[in-house]
Amino acid sequence: MNQDANIAPNLAPDRAGFRSVRSFFLLSVFFAAIGRNTYYVGAIWMLAASGSNAGSIALFLALGSISEFVASAPAGYLVDRFDRRSLSLVSDWIRIAILLMTSAALVLQEPDYVLYGSVIFFGVADRLYLTASSGMVPSIARPESLMAFNSLAYVAMQAGNMLAAIATGWLLSAKPGTACFLFATGTFAISALSMFRTAIRYRILPYDHHHLAQAVREASEGEETSRVPARLVLNYVLIYVMGMLISALISKFVLEELQGTSLLFGILEFCWAAGAIISMLILTLRRFAKVDGRVTPIIVLLSGLAVAAFYPTRNLDIAIVLMALLGAGYNLSRVLIDVEIQRLVSSARLGRAKGWVHVACMGFSLLVYAGLAISGDALTPSAVFLAFGSGMIAVIAAGYGLQLVKNRASSHRGMPL
Repeated sequence: MNQDANIAPNLAPDRAGFRSVRSFFLLSVFFAAIGRNTYYVGAIWMLAASGSNAGSIALFLALGSISEFVASAPAGYLVDRFDRRSLSLVSDWIRIAILLMTSAALVLQEPDYVLYGSVIFFGVADRLYLTASSGMVPSIARPESLMAFNSLAYVAMQAGNMLAAIATGWLLSAKPGTACFLFATGTFAISALSMFRTAIRYRILPYDHHHLAQAVREASEGEETSRVPARLVLNYVLIYVMGMLISALISKFVLEELQGTSLLFGILEFCWAAGAIISMLILTLRRFAKVDGRVTPIIVLLSGLAVAAFYPTRNLDIAIVLMALLGAGYNLSRVLIDVEIQRLVSSARLGRAKGWVHVACMGFSLLVYAGLAISGDALTPSAVFLAFGSGMIAVIAAGYGLQLVKNRASSHRGMPL
């Protein structure tokens, strides 16, 4: 594999060819998202339908989180060291092999232990793909279109999640559980073929013009461009864990508190993806090109309110609205933070920076899953949503309070005696 750190594409020779590269990249992201969501939605529903308690589902997701936690930093190093496209291809083929072995094992064994073993390896391969594909974005998107292209990538991802939610709900109700995993195998194969078509000639540049300009600007403000600000990491952790918590408990919420079926579960997952797509399409508009991470705390605060609202309502129509709002807030926050990181961190260190940010997300996720695994069915899903949503609100409110106190202290120090 070829090293691609500190490299950028040669845009001049063939703009049409470069548009083709971006199209195949988005196609790969779309089909990879279908496969990923099909795997997780199918596995979680199989565990819920088999009579496993919420702790069992939390254990499944915790094992995946542990594997991602361990793999995040090494994946970031590999992404900065080797060709990112090749790493994406390798991860697709690894996921295909994992799903084929999982399907074969489910014919002979109960789902619990098969899925526990499967998610460990799947999580590692999935983290490699996500880090590698995300690291490709600054090399195939123009600096002035960074927000729009990141948004399009998330649109492709959420469109894949939407299709996966509907397809998985139907497959689980009409066919044996292994059908959804075989379906995911096909989507990963298409993702690999699409990523293969993104082959492009690179030229080595003496420096990255966009990141150099940003580095000069940040250096003049006294900030280091090799580090991600703590406020961005905190917001990313909160919104990321919120999404993981919804994934862990929404199936139990449907079964126990809404008395629903797998089709209703698929509809709620569809609404999450629909809200995400609408919000991402809004971000592709030119007037939002300069939006930055300063609005992220507000989105996280509103998301906390929406999560907490599951408890007092527990109604299907309201749950549909809340899932759409949460899908929008989750993806808006992640896009804004991703773009901010891409603007602040040099291309050569982007993989490692994102890897360590994901380590923080996975570390906190593991604490949450450990709590769920220990509590089992002692708390209803809506009660857990209320507790975590309230925590999100408290953390953001405390952050604003500390910032206000800090600003007042600075103004008092600056006053003439």
